[in-house]
Amino acid sequence: MSDDVREEEFSIHWIQDVVDSVQERDATEYLISTGKSPSASIHIGIMRELIISDVIKRELHNRGKPARTMFVVDDYDPIRSFPKSISLSIDEWAGIPYSDIPDEFGCCESFGAHWAKELVDTFPDFGIDHEVVYTSTLYENPEMIDAVRICLRKTETIRKIMIEFVGSGFGEEQRKQYAESMKTWYPASVICSECGRLQAGTKGEITPNRVTDYNAEDDLVSYTCQHCGHSETVPLDSVRVKLVWRVDWPAKWYVLGVTCEPAGKDHSVKGGSYDTGLEISKKVFGWAGPVKVPYEWVRIGGRDMSTSGGIVFIPRTWESIAPPELYRFIMIRTNLSRGYDIHPEMLPDMIDGYERFERVFYGLEDADESQRELAKIIYPLTTAEPPSEEYQPKLPFKFAVVTSQLEDVLGREAVLARSEEVLKKLSGLDIVTPKMQSMIEKRLWRARNWVTEFGPARERISIPETVPDDIKSTFTDQDRQFLAKLVDVLRSTEMDDDELQAAVFDAARSVELKERRAFVVLYRILISTKSGPRLAPFINTLGRGWVADRIASVL
Repeated sequence: MSDDVREEEFSIHWIQDVVDSVQERDATEYLISTGKSPSASIHIGIMRELIISDVIKRELHNRGKPARTMFVVDDYDPIRSFPKSISLSIDEWAGIPYSDIPDEFGCCESFGAHWAKELVDTFPDFGIDHEVVYTSTLYENPEMIDAVRICLRKTETIRKIMIEFVGSGFGEEQRKQYAESMKTWYPASVICSECGRLQAGTKGEITPNRVTDYNAEDDLVSYTCQHCGHSETVPLDSVRVKLVWRVDWPAKWYVLGVTCEPAGKDHSVKGGSYDTGLEISKKVFGWAGPVKVPYEWVRIGGRDMSTSGGIVFIPRTWESIAPPELYRFIMIRTNLSRGYDIHPEMLPDMIDGYERFERVFYGLEDADESQRELAKIIYPLTTAEPPSEEYQPKLPFKFAVVTSQLEDVLGREAVLARSEEVLKKLSGLDIVTPKMQSMIEKRLWRARNWVTEFGPARERISIPETVPDDIKSTFTDQDRQFLAKLVDVLRSTEMDDDELQAAVFDAARSVELKERRAFVVLYRILISTKSGPRLAPFINTLGRGWVADRIASVL
């Protein structure tokens, strides 16, 4: 067994371990929740969390347990900065919840809804069917207001928890100062009824409209807006209020009945926001809280992704260059304690590897018993829908990379026809079904997008309308003798790729031209470079007649 297979087998133990822990809750219905703040385009790192929760749900279903998944959009958070793509003024909108800021693109009801939709629209492709809940709507529910009321009434308990958990990383003097500041602190802020802000200031200079007093007997909250100065004391259920982050999270767990929630390492560190939430769950809401499932981050090209920092690679981008099933495969086989670094330039090899794994599942690839068993467990978890009974053959991605770039020269119909011809030959097909045709078109689209946006220069093909004069002038008499013989061969008979490759060698040998030189000459005629895609398939894709005419133009 290879080291890669051993690593996969080791890594997938997280599925069994996590599902066992979740099932111990013995819930009437298991709810696996995830969430994200829609401050701009949401990067693909969130998909790890969504896929983890989806896998847990699927495995619970396999055990006959009722389970569902939820994605909470934290659109009630206040804006601190805008992405560069937004023309709205931060001075005008700072401190206002995402849900109250207009969508300047005009497609959604709010700024927060716009960025949430960009992500949610990709859910079906990635096999995600989470129920979507908006925090701004959740806070309109009586159950959530009751949770806020509980927190305000147990403020002293929450203060002690915050001092214990937040203050644990402070030095002695700083801890004393923090404890002193918490004496008048309340775990909620109010959206000002005059200016609509939850806080004043922008990144680095933020002051929240914290509740300054709570009268439990009359259920009255007092606050002063830090932006406009408006002050009032009003009934709790007549004002828009939001719990602070470390309290808001466990309150939502309690109200929604969350059984399990995966979370990234930033929230899952010992004593972090997740542990704080679990302590609040126990001492304020009187229950254990959800099963904690920590995971490492997904990175891009060696860098941490950050919406606020502008380092973003979104699910829609992945879907445009590679199968979503591949991303699910990577996330499932990677142990939760390990990060994953996306290198888009490596996608062709990764796609080939996943599709070999797929063929193992269908019994079409040589594999030992352990590999077959692994495929039985993992492959169904990688697909958006249950696997089809029969394998659907696929056009090799690397072939699609080359072929997709020839559409401007050959036309779309010729490229599709060549792709169908190759699929038939490789898969032993008599016909290409409409479904296969659709898959070919999507593969060509993704391959073209990949090579255009992420492919290395050596993978990019550009065919000039004519062979440049400065290239023609480099050909020797021996080169031209070789080319003349090859033109005759290309126009004489049909040849498959192997036969054509042999014919190029034979033509070169017949004039005593070195084979390497022969290839350089042909690549320079075709694409003005000294190397390129595998020559015979490339010539057959371009069409032997077209290539013969191209060569003849230099003789």
